[in-house]
Amino acid sequence: MGKYKYLLLFLVTAIALFFVAFWPDMSKGKKEPEKELTPMEELAAIPVPELPEKEKPKVPPLAKVWNINKVKRGAVVKGLDSIKGGILVDATKGDVLWAKNENDPLEIASMTKMMTALLALEADERGEAKLDGMVNVSAAASKIGGSQVYLAEKEKFTLGELLKCVMIMSANDAAFAVAETLGGNVDDFVAMMNKRAGQLGMKATKFYNPHGLPQKGANNKSSALDMAMLARELLKYPKLLEWTSTRLDTFRDGKFQLSNRNSLVGRCQGVDGMKTGFYAQAGFCVTATCLRNDRRMILVVIGAPSKKERDDAVKNLLNWGYQQKL
Repeated sequence: MGKYKYLLLFLVTAIALFFVAFWPDMSKGKKEPEKELTPMEELAAIPVPELPEKEKPKVPPLAKVWNINKVKRGAVVKGLDSIKGGILVDATKGDVLWAKNENDPLEIASMTKMMTALLALEADERGEAKLDGMVNVSAAASKIGGSQVYLAEKEKFTLGELLKCVMIMSANDAAFAVAETLGGNVDDFVAMMNKRAGQLGMKATKFYNPHGLPQKGANNKSSALDMAMLARELLKYPKLLEWTSTRLDTFRDGKFQLSNRNSLVGRCQGVDGMKTGFYAQAGFCVTATCLRNDRRMILVVIGAPSKKERDDAVKNLLNWGYQQKL
């Protein structure tokens, strides 16, 4: 019986060692009963495919040099005889397609505000001012007439808000407030405007104020070529085009509606800016920017007798320009 006792003990020990060694592997094949998911849990468990990032449209860079050798003159389309000056530039290729009195200094009215906006955007780029920085409205700014957003003394708005009013609504009071803030005073800001015009090669340009309103014996003047060059510089700033391509917006937390003075926006294919101007002596003016099929045009019309004649000239010239071979 003693020898069986040891044999039994050996068998029990062997069986125990077997289960210790192999039981985990044997149990792997057994599945736990599946937990019933709620509808929300089932929905959350569905894998969501990653969507590709939306690519921004690839627009060819603008030509740095403009070629005037192929320029056409005269009435290439209807309605050009009555305007004082103008120019059409294929800014992608760099060809001046059409021109009329393009170097003559002419009164430009509110197209002046393009330089006011450029100085503000460049100051933001250099870190000297910020679009989200606050501007205090002065008594002088609140008294500027003409097209305006009725700024009141001691009101506060961001620089970006005021520039939006300048470029959409052509607000003279907002342009004055921007000038005071960036220049310390309006006279110094006007000096900055003229200095920048010189740097850009705008030889026929002379500014006397930051908004373009007429004043005795000192009205802002520029040429069609100079305004086209200014537009080319402004096209570097997407924020500017965001404003100029907007038909309707609001100001003062939605209490004041801004309506774009450029009636071509939304009504003429591809037009995304840039600035109109008018008073009786200057006539109806516009610097228009247009993008069709990745081809950028800059068109300036100065001194049209009416808004309709100005806009018709722009539409006809743009259609003609895009028909010209690259």
